[in-house]
Parts: sequence; C-alpha cells; structure tokens
Amino acid sequence: MLRVVVFLIALGLIAAGFAWIADRPGDILLTWQGYRVETSLMVAGVTLIALVVIAILLWSVLRAIVRTPENVSLFFRHRRAMKGHQATSRGLIAIGAGDLKLARLSADDATRLAPGEPLTLLLQAQAAQMAGDRAGAERAFRAMVRKDDTKLLGLRGLYIEAQRANDHATARKVADEAAAFTPALGWAGQAVLEDRCTSGDCLFGNGPGDAQ
Repeated sequence: MLRVVVFLIALGLIAAGFAWIADRPGDILLTWQGYRVETSLMVAGVTLIALVVIAILLWSVLRAIVRTPENVSLFFRHRRAMKGHQATSRGLIAIGAGDLKLARLSADDATRLAPGEPLTLLLQAQAAQMAGDRAGAERAFRAMVRKDDTKLLGLRGLYIEAQRANDHATARKVADEAAAFTPALGWAGQAVLEDRCTSGDCLFGNGPGDAQ
C-alpha cells in the first residue's frame, strides 16, 4: 500500500513538473566538440527522463546477471535441505514402523544431503541400533556429543550403549560428564548415585536409633 502511495505521489510530481515546463517554454543550446544541438526545454526534459529510466533498467539487468550464480546456489541449497528433511522424516517414520531397510536407506540419504544435522545424527544412531550396529550407533552419538545442542542426547545414547555392553566404567564416565554438563539432569544424577552405591562409595546418614 505504501509503495502505491509513493508511486502516485511521484507520478503527480512528474506531471506537475511537465505542466510547469509547458507553461514556460524555452530552448536549450548545447555545443560540444564541434557538435551543436538545439532543442526545446520539453524535449530535453523528456530525453533526460528516458535516459534515467534506461539507466535504471540497465542497472537492474546487470545486477540480476551478477546475482544469478548466488540465486542459483541458494535455490539448490534450499532444494537439498528440503530433500534432506524429507529423508530424515521418512527414516524416523520407518524406524517407528520397524522397517529397517527403509530406515537405513533414509539414513544414508539424509547423511548425504544434510550431514551433521541433529535429526540426521539421531536417525543414523537409531537406524544403527535397530540393525544391531553398535559401532555405528556409537559414532553417531559421539558426533552428537561434539555439538552443544545435541550433547545431552549423545551422552544419553552412549550411556545406554555402554550399559548394553556391560561396560560399567564407560557408563559411569558418560554419566559423570552428563551430570557435570547439566547437574539437574535426572538420569545422569541417578546413574552416578547408583554406580557409587554399587562401588560401596555411597554413604547414608544413620538415624538417632542406629548408633550404638
């Protein structure tokens, strides 16, 4: 709406300018490098406006040509991101449905199209877990740990994998790291407490009737 108002105001000013010039006729004489040009003030004004319009059009065309590679690159990046999102969504749905083959294919597509994205890493880990590929799942979880926004999710996955492998030392180390990163994290604090109690490092206070 604002652009329309500005355009109408500009158009009105131009019309008023032409009317003012028409009421005050005159001639313009230009001599340069042996050339002599004589014309009316009205024709000179129209010619000047036409030259300005042509210059604006040429500038717009030149700018569009210069920005074409950037626009094309942006278009392909957006298209690639959309395909990666679709692959990730398809893979997560396949995991929920128990379709291992589609989950692995979707994980491969998502890795190729959107590597390092949080949902891509999650899909990789879950597809690997579903296939029994513990090494692949751990690689995906470790990649999550290196990112702040997925660090806790990666630590949780590594903790579960360590428990499945009966690797209590690794499980405690991961739980300690998660608890240090977010002290209020329930599962990490509980895991650390249980491990310390199992190791005999858990102290409970005695009640008044317990001491003899």
